[in-house]
Order: sequence, then structure tokens, then C-alpha cells
Amino acid sequence: MKIKVVIDKKSGVCGGVKRAIKMIEKEIERNIEKEIFVNGELLHNRLEMERLVDCGLKVEEKVQKIKNNILFIRTHGVGKKIIELAVKNNNLIVDATCPKVSNSQRIIEDYYSRGYQIIIVGKQNHPEVQGLLGFCDDKGICVSDEIDISKIYLKLKSLLIAQTTVSTEKFKKMVDLLKNKIKDMKIYNTICPFVEKREKELIEFAKDHNVIIFIGGKNSSNTKVMFDKFSRFNKRSYLIENKSEIDFNWFRENDLIGVSGSASTPIWQIEEVKKVIENSLSNNKI
Repeated sequence: MKIKVVIDKKSGVCGGVKRAIKMIEKEIERNIEKEIFVNGELLHNRLEMERLVDCGLKVEEKVQKIKNNILFIRTHGVGKKIIELAVKNNNLIVDATCPKVSNSQRIIEDYYSRGYQIIIVGKQNHPEVQGLLGFCDDKGICVSDEIDISKIYLKLKSLLIAQTTVSTEKFKKMVDLLKNKIKDMKIYNTICPFVEKREKELIEFAKDHNVIIFIGGKNSSNTKVMFDKFSRFNKRSYLIENKSEIDFNWFRENDLIGVSGSASTPIWQIEEVKKVIENSLSNNKI
């Protein structure tokens, strides 16, 4: 079968994830006395997490169990109380919170201190949202659809802010639903520009290829948002987490196959998938 496999030149991890990976690799390399913990996934990519764990990173969900070591704050950020607890337990803090998320934390803390009701457009259980709520004493309200409006006190002055990886359409929809219901509402579109830009780039990439193989963590909000957006423009788009999930029945004679990934997918995984498809072609498996 004659096919061609092309890597999306604009793929690879976003700046915040790249920064965090470099920070943790540096910390692991130079630190020999203390163990380095993260309270959950550093990023939503299972294979990259496994690689970092193999390098020496340890995962412990319960911060109260981490003592006299190092707590590495993941890209999603954490609430203030978690940091205070870690410091109380004599841990050093290495903060790899994405700068975009840190900005959202500062905005929320500022408006909450001024008596504003905090409304976050995003997923309630997403680690970024959980961290953001930690900057308003966990009294913020997370909304994702019209049904969630019932949670909001419409007569209170409010701040409406976005989870950085929420879809632009979802945030705009909530703005439209609430702007005429809440008299005093400050609106901050804190969606990461990288996410918005990548959505547009992926749509063009999807249009230019017969098949798209998109690599990302199944529990990654960013992955889902991006895949849902561009796959509308190419029905032969497939989401995989690793090379073992490739189904060679997806491919046809003369296909131009595009391989890309989400903001938490390192380039080595994308190159690996390209190689697997090409090797299978050379071995007449497809």
C-alpha cells in the first residue's frame, strides 16, 4: 500500500508544559538528598509521566504525607492551602504552575478579596479548576452549561473567568447567558492563546490530510477540546494515547496521513507513531 505520513510541524507541548518538564528534569538531576514529589499528574500525558517517574519523580496525591522533601507544583497549579500545608511539613516548593494559570489565580484572589462572587467556566473536577477554587476559599462556582446557572446568585457582583483550556465556544456561551442576568459582572477571558491558536492550526492541518492520527491523554481536557474541534473537518480523525492503539484498517491506498498531538504531547511520541506506521508499511502489514 502506498501512503505518506506527515508530522504536524506545529505540534509539540505548549510553553507551560515544556517549562515544567525542563524544571523537573533539572531538579531531579541536581537533587540527591531529598525526594521530589508531585501531588497528581504533572501533565495529562501517561507516557510522559511514566518517563518522569522512571527518572525519579514520585507521585503522592495526599500532600499531608509529604514531609521533609520537595513538592513540585504541577502545571495546573494548586490552592493556597496545599502550599501552606507543604511548607508546614518542612517541604521545599518548586512551582511549575503554568504562568497563564498563575495569572488566573491572581485575578481570582484579587476579586474575591473585594467581595466578588467567583464564577469559573470549566470542569469542576479538573485539577486547574480545583486549584483556582483554592484562591477563593473554595467558595467559587464552576459552570459548564446553562443548567449550572441555578448555582449562581444573580444579584451579587461577580467575576466570570475561564479555565485556560476550556473551549472558546463554551466560554462565549456562558458570557452570553450571564451578561444580561448579572448587573455587575467583570469578565476575564483567560483561555490560553496557545490553545486558541492551535485549534485553528489543527483545523487547517486536518483539511490538508486524508487521515489524522491525534495523540493525547484520554484524561486531558486540552486533548478533548482540540480533537472535538478539528475532527469536525475530517471524519477520518482518530484519537490515540499511544502507538499500540493504532488500527491499520484506518488507512487506504494513497492516503496522506497527518500525525499531531495535544499541548501535553511531546514530540518524541509523535515521531514514534510516525515511525510505527512507516515500519508497518515497509513490512507489508498495511
